[in-house]
Amino acid sequence: MGAPDLTYDSDRLANLSTQMGTISGNLHDDRDLKSYDVEEAGHRKVADAIDDFVNDWDDKRNKLVEKVDALAEMASTSHENFTQVDLDLAAALTTEEQ
Repeated sequence: MGAPDLTYDSDRLANLSTQMGTISGNLHDDRDLKSYDVEEAGHRKVADAIDDFVNDWDDKRNKLVEKVDALAEMASTSHENFTQVDLDLAAALTTEEQ
């Protein structure tokens, strides 16, 4: 029984890298959350809860951005490596035929 063929979609890998970069940029630039004072929130506990959420989201968002950046880099590297191997194999086949 022969080994299965390895297939990949070059365009999808390139697109995945681009999409992850866009998501990372959107998360990184998401600075719309702000602190609320007691007058805006209506109560000190509500204002404190909002502040806690904002601070926690900032920490979580930064970790998420790091992971998304890593995924974008992996997709980009995979695309480059698969493309290079494909070109090398095609060149080897062309050389063998001559």
